[in-house]
Amino acid sequence: MRSSSHLADVDMTWSEHFVFAFKFMLALQLMVLALIVHMFIPNYFSTYTSNRIFKMNKLLEERE
Repeated sequence: MRSSSHLADVDMTWSEHFVFAFKFMLALQLMVLALIVHMFIPNYFSTYTSNRIFKMNKLLEERE
């Protein structure tokens, strides 16, 4: 099964993967909200999303 192969590739159980993906999704949703606010009020959240993207990228690179 492909999902089992993916779980093996990322060295996670199903529940570990679920929690990781859920936290990742929540972080992305917060970035979307910050970007919406930033569109209307550019002084707010001017670096929040880009900083979070760099942190998330580093986290993913460390998992490899």
